[in-house]
Amino acid sequence: MFALFLLSGISLMVLHLLDHSPIQIASQVSPKLDFRYYPSSHRIGNGSFLTLPDVVSSLESPVVMLTVNYGFLELLHNLLFSIQRLRLHMNLVIICEEKSSYKELSIGVHGIVIPYLVVLTHLNESDRNATIYGSVKYLDIVRRRVTYLKLFIENGFDVLYIDADIVLLGDPFRHFKEEADLIVANEYEGGINYCTGFLFLRAKWEVHAFLDDWVKALPGGIKGNQRPFNKVMRRDERNITKQFLPADVFVSGRTFRNSTTPWRKRKPQPILVHANWLLGRENKTDMLKRAGLWFIPKR
Repeated sequence: MFALFLLSGISLMVLHLLDHSPIQIASQVSPKLDFRYYPSSHRIGNGSFLTLPDVVSSLESPVVMLTVNYGFLELLHNLLFSIQRLRLHMNLVIICEEKSSYKELSIGVHGIVIPYLVVLTHLNESDRNATIYGSVKYLDIVRRRVTYLKLFIENGFDVLYIDADIVLLGDPFRHFKEEADLIVANEYEGGINYCTGFLFLRAKWEVHAFLDDWVKALPGGIKGNQRPFNKVMRRDERNITKQFLPADVFVSGRTFRNSTTPWRKRKPQPILVHANWLLGRENKTDMLKRAGLWFIPKR
């Protein structure tokens, strides 16, 4: 089972998500797959790597997809600790955008005992510019996330994507409607702006077609992937059952900063807090620490 990927003494697999042979979307939504074990000779070394089709049978649906580059690694650690403190059992797949974050996560995170699979996409060195909102490197990374989502959907896996600058304060799956195919958080109280930093998708043809439209909308100078996503959402007429998560429970940085109520006293209780609407890792970290949402233990 997924415990195959526990960090204690077990080497973690590496895959290159952007270089894979074409595959069909699985006919079932939550496939029951046979689990295969791979000898060490199949793992990365001398330029070889495992592709998504190679390891797809070692995953379970739904997959919880996280992405990280080295600049946001500490924020990702905080997210992992927030998941661990809630004792949530998630099929975590961490997609590393460069070698530095992959190497650190492969060694393990001090104090983290929950299992996760760490995978590698591009054999790039870490780049500080990738943490700067609006930079070419940053935009390249956030746009690639749509491709990763498509690959999981194509392999028949429901997938929840969570941004690294989010902390979980409750189990989000308890708030998902079983009939919903696309579940997304709304950033505004009293308005509409859907956040691609927290997004659940079911493995269906209609959802895959929606992602195709999202990919097509990415070029054209619009920053990031969120504005194109909202544009596609407004004009989408497919038979996709959508659920929009309330902004007072799935709390954006915009809502959180405008509130003077500590998160423990908020009614209703938040399920997550997103440190978005802030530029830079330092500002995000500072907001979470001041709010009592920094769960990395002092060493």
